[in-house]
Amino acid sequence: MGSWEVLSSGEFYCVEVRSSDAEEAIKALRRGGLLAEGARASKVEGGRKVRIPVAGDLVDTALAALRALGIEAEKCKDTFKLGSRGVRYIDLLRGKVPEEVLAVIPRSYQVVGDIALVHLPEEALPYGEVIGEALATVAKVRAVYAVSVTEGEFRVRRVSKLWGVGGTETVHTEYGVRIYVDVSKSYFNPTLSYEHWKLSEEVRDGERVLDLFSGVGGFSLHIAFRRYATCVAVDSNPYAIAALVRSTTLNKLRGRIVPVVSRVEDLGELLPRESFSRAIVDLPHRSLEYLELAASYVERGGYIHLYVLSGEDPSEVISRVSRSHCRLVELRRVLDYAPRKYVYGVKLVKE
Repeated sequence: MGSWEVLSSGEFYCVEVRSSDAEEAIKALRRGGLLAEGARASKVEGGRKVRIPVAGDLVDTALAALRALGIEAEKCKDTFKLGSRGVRYIDLLRGKVPEEVLAVIPRSYQVVGDIALVHLPEEALPYGEVIGEALATVAKVRAVYAVSVTEGEFRVRRVSKLWGVGGTETVHTEYGVRIYVDVSKSYFNPTLSYEHWKLSEEVRDGERVLDLFSGVGGFSLHIAFRRYATCVAVDSNPYAIAALVRSTTLNKLRGRIVPVVSRVEDLGELLPRESFSRAIVDLPHRSLEYLELAASYVERGGYIHLYVLSGEDPSEVISRVSRSHCRLVELRRVLDYAPRKYVYGVKLVKE
């Protein structure tokens, strides 16, 4: 790698917790890949509170993770001292990329295994190699790819290597679960790591779970890793299902995963109706369209988990689910998607 100027401080989103909760909070954020490694937590309010820097744009996910553990936390933004691993890639580019280009380069990126993925605007692509090397320096990855938005039925992103060695295949680890991913053939969102873990903690031994639009199987793998449960994972992308099958060989699973290559609409009577204790629909742009279908496979008293894209006011989501034969149990903001657009986690019970 090239020679980069190391900075002594940087600005990050953060979570503020009581000092008595700081150690537990840092451990939890690190387990979930939510901690800004290399940036040092700082004490405020005379040492009564601690501000913990969060990776990328994952502060809302970090808040939800801590609150689920009973840790009171508030969102914040502050400047933190950086260790040798705390350099931000965007600051390394100053003087190497024109300021007008630097202004449009995204500050956030995703790390899947040992690969970093970043959305670059067209005007930044001529500087792709230097951007990729700077990002690799900070993220400690072997390769960096520019990615498009998801496209087509398989929800795949076009990828273009900016810097690095090796191909598009990698193994991503979250909460002890190893997930095989080919970033050029199937979609995987590492910012859902906490959701994968949280839902798996809700499942009880003996459950039958229907995982619709499973992709490479993040939810199913977490559930089978922790519970003696059966997961039927359905996706129309054969590469995603093949990746899931490969992941089953990388983990010591307690439960069982049944992979199915099929469009959800074509399942028909392939699976018995009202035979699952729980269904998951992770297709934020269209999940509500599949609520009725998912509910038809769930027994009375069973749960349906939807991930839904909506604005700041999710009243339309509440209105639509209220017209179903399901009762709303929980609605949480899970991820920031775009300005004033969010992914919500919706939990329903079938009545």
